[in-house]
Amino acid sequence: MLMKSFLNVPGDYEKTLKYRQRFALAFLALGLVGEVCYHLLVPQSGLPEFAQGFYQGAAAGILMGALILLVRTRYLLRHPEARKKAQVKEQDEREVTIINNSFRLAGHVTFFGSAGALFIVLPLNMGAFFALLAAMAVYAVTFAVGNAYYEKKL
Repeated sequence: MLMKSFLNVPGDYEKTLKYRQRFALAFLALGLVGEVCYHLLVPQSGLPEFAQGFYQGAAAGILMGALILLVRTRYLLRHPEARKKAQVKEQDEREVTIINNSFRLAGHVTFFGSAGALFIVLPLNMGAFFALLAAMAVYAVTFAVGNAYYEKKL
């Protein structure tokens, strides 16, 4: 669902699928870079085990997600009936409303959860406090810029 809302060319579903295919290939390359780094650089890096696990898990997750997206996109490009069915489902008003409301809810929970976490993290770790504060600032700035953009566009 998340990928569908980010990788969309309005009005031309076939272009959307080709765009998603290129995106999947780019993420496949990113996952391969992560795997190469994990196998060549991480063992002698002296990183703690959790950091090494992050490399392995993130690289494997990116690779699997990219492969799934690539296979699904290729299938839809080669099978017109399945493509039509997927296009109707993606462009259904109910489906779009569900995705938009889910994004809104996720944004609220992330922002206010981070605000609450600031109170907990501040006395424990200043680095984590500033990372959360920076993430909230990026969220707020993105919201302001998006709001200004859509006010003029819509």
